[in-house]
Order: sequence, then structure tokens, then C-alpha cells
Amino acid sequence: MSLTSIPKALEAEFVTHNSERTLFQKVLYMATHITVEPLVFLAVLPSTMNELTTQNMNLEKACRVNIRYNDSVCDALASRNKTGYEPYQEQEVQKLVSNMLAIKMAVLGSYPAFLMLFLGSWSDRHGRRKPLILMPVIGEFIASILLFFCSYFFMETSVEYSMLSQTIPLALGGTWACGFLGLYTYVSGLCSNEDRTIRIGTVTMFQISSGTLGIFLSGMMLNLVGLKGVYLISATSLLVALTYGIFMIKEKFIVENKPEGGLKDFFSLVHIKNTFKVCFKQGSDNRRSKILVIMLLSTMIMGPLHGEIAVVYMYTRIKCGWNEIDYSIYNSLHSIIQVFGSIFALSVFSKYFKLEDAMLGMIAMISKICACFIFAFATSGSIFYVGAFVEIFHSTCHIALRSLMTRIVPTHELGQANSVFGIFEAFTPLIFGPFYMKLYTSTITIFPGAFYIVTSGLYMITFYLFFWMYRTYKNEEKMKMKLEKQTEQEDKLLKVKPDSAQKKSLEKISI
Repeated sequence: MSLTSIPKALEAEFVTHNSERTLFQKVLYMATHITVEPLVFLAVLPSTMNELTTQNMNLEKACRVNIRYNDSVCDALASRNKTGYEPYQEQEVQKLVSNMLAIKMAVLGSYPAFLMLFLGSWSDRHGRRKPLILMPVIGEFIASILLFFCSYFFMETSVEYSMLSQTIPLALGGTWACGFLGLYTYVSGLCSNEDRTIRIGTVTMFQISSGTLGIFLSGMMLNLVGLKGVYLISATSLLVALTYGIFMIKEKFIVENKPEGGLKDFFSLVHIKNTFKVCFKQGSDNRRSKILVIMLLSTMIMGPLHGEIAVVYMYTRIKCGWNEIDYSIYNSLHSIIQVFGSIFALSVFSKYFKLEDAMLGMIAMISKICACFIFAFATSGSIFYVGAFVEIFHSTCHIALRSLMTRIVPTHELGQANSVFGIFEAFTPLIFGPFYMKLYTSTITIFPGAFYIVTSGLYMITFYLFFWMYRTYKNEEKMKMKLEKQTEQEDKLLKVKPDSAQKKSLEKISI
């Protein structure tokens, strides 16, 4: 699953279903039941910190090594000194990096999605969660080491080397889609249904805090210690996380005396068939149609998000004149705004006004569509910040999506449904990443914000899908109310009939 959708949805579950506990009780429970949380913090922080650092290194390599502009031009590009370079020079650099990122997104979308087809089923059959948790940590660690060498031999290695050094280890490790599937499955098995959302919420808080801190530190650390320093710090943190995971995280539900089956069993198509069969089986209340719509919603929401992430930093360099520090500050503030927006939506829209989950999704889409037009036509950094505040409710769509799924799928089938969710989310970078890259490079000289217009168009379709879900649930509620009234009337009639019969019998006795 993705790093942005699932954690925010689970945060909503944590906030909504555990309001009966006091704050002190929640904090005490979190503190005394820590297992995977340190690993999440130690691994997600360097992962997010590496992203912006690597994107900067790729831009530098494209300028100095691949295109071979002189040092004065590349220094001006790095410092955002517009008097030292021509606009076409930055456009050429960004086009090259965008093409490399398109390849990266395609690989990171396809191979992990293929793994997800088999890993979830294998993990359930054998009761093993640690491999899923540790695989992306190992991939991130190897990538950090290889990127360190790419930075050390900077002029000897082109942007293609750095792209492959990051992409291949991350893909082989399954990315964080596999990692969070293992993490949330692991913590869910450690506790009762009553405490499950607290445990999941704890992991979510660690993920959000470490991700936000990683984004904030990336630009600052790059200026303080340089490329090599950032990658060494990241590798050290990931090594500590890996060591913690190996020795401190214990498997609790290993299926004993079950043959491993080897690769033939692992890659058996029967397990894929069973997973999809359970997820998309027919059921009451139009279950299959609802799940298909939710899967489509997941793709339509996560796809543009992945596409934007791939190009937005380069876009802000052109439109706002930002460097890595400016962007990291904006990204951190944007994350904080999204968290506050989610809390407000839960406490006011959901709890106070009792709005349906689908209605929350519609509000989120309106918020995002309006922000897209602000981002697309922004002429300065201050206007870009205005867009971030307008987008405040966007994360609510992830909450609504996960909540809608839990209303349709019974608890004992949620694991397999989440696995299919993860597959869909893993495929979105494969489709939308290259598409957004190509769109950005094609419009960079005419209208670089065109990708935001495309996002707004896709989210208009998503708005309609949420509206369909809303109407469907409202119609079902009306039908249920109608049936309840009929049942009440029948019950009243049944009560009246015995009373009249009893009166007749009494009359006969009196006669």
C-alpha cells in the first residue's frame, strides 16, 4: 500500500472508534505495547529524506555529467540564481530527469504489484509477517549504500546509474506497499478487536511523524552534510532499524509443521484466484459493484497523487524559484495542514454533523479540485501556499475510502481485501508516473501546470463515484426504514389479534 493513503485512513479509525478511552489511557497503552514502532520511525525517516536528496543529485548529474553544461550554469541552477542560466537550460535538465523518473515509476509500480499477488497469501498461510516488514528496509539500505557510491564517484556516474541504484533495490524489496501490509497485519494479530485500532493508530502516528520529519530534514541535511553525508546517515538509520527488526520483533503466529512448498507453492495461481474470488464475490446490498467502485476510487485517487509527487518539486523550481529547503518547508507544512484537516473533518463533519463517508469523500474532492486550479496558475510561492490551505480536506478521501471498505467487507475478509487494495495501489505508479512525466515534459515550455488540470479532471470523475456511493447508501437506508416500518406494523397486528380472540373467549365463558 501506499505511504499516503492507508496510514491516514487507519488514523481515522484510531480517532473515531476509541473515543471512549481517556487520553492518558491511550498514551499508556501505546507506551507499554511498542513492538514495530521504532522500526517504522527509523526506516521511514531516511526513506523520505532520501527521496528529495536523490532528486537533487539527479538534477545535478543531468546538468554536469549527462548534458555537460559548464559549472557556472549548474551552480546557478542549484542555487536558483536565474541570472546565471537560461530557462531552456533548466527545461533540458528537467526533461532528462523526468524521463528517468518515468522509468523508475514504471519499475516500482510493476514488480512490487507482482509480488503482492503472492506475498499476502503466503504470509497468511504460514503466519509469517517479518519477511514482509524487513524486505523494504533491506531494499532501502542497499539503495542508500549504492547512492552513496554514486555521490562519491559523482562525475564518473551518470544519472542513469543513480536511477538504477535506487530503483532496483527498492523494487526487489517490494517497496513500502509490502512493508505496510506486513506491519498492519502483524500488529492486528497481537491484540483483541477492542485494542486493534489503538495499535494500528500507534503505528500510524510513528509513520506520520517520521515521514514529516524526514521531509523537513532533507533539504536542511543536504546543505549541512552534503549528498554523501545524507546517504551515510540514512544507511546507518536503516541498519539500526534492520537490526531491531531481526532481534526484537518476534513472530507470534507461525503455522507449525506446515511444508513450505518452495517456489512452486509460492507462485501458485490458485492463491491469486482465491484472493480475488473472496474479494469480488457476490453478496447482499450490491456488494460486488460497491467493491469495484471502491477499487476504481482507490486507483483514481492514488494515481494522480503518485503522478504529482513525481513532478511537483521540479514544477516549483520553475514556477516559484524554490530550492530543496524551500520545498521541504512547504511539504512539511502541507503535511501538517492535511492532518489538521482530517481531524477537523472527523470531529465536525463526521461526529457532529453525522455526514456519510461518501459525503466526506465528495468534500475532499471539491477541496482538491479547487486547489489544483490555484497550483496550476500560481505565479509565486505565496500563492502555492494558499493552494495548500485550500487543499486542507484532501486527505479525508483516504479516510472515507477505507471506512467504506470496512462497511462492505466483513472483518474476517478484510485481510484479503486489503491485499487486493495494495495491488491496485502498487499498480498506480506504473500507469500514472510515466504519464505525468510525459505530460510535464511535453508542456514544460507552454504550460507546466497542465498536469494539475488533468488531476482536477480525474477528480471530477472521482467526485461522481463518491456521489454514486452516497446515493446508493441513502437508497438502502430508505429501504431499511421502509422494511422496519412494515415489520412494526405487522408486530402491532399480531399483538391486536390475540387480544381480540381473548375477549371473545371471555364472553363465551361469561355466557
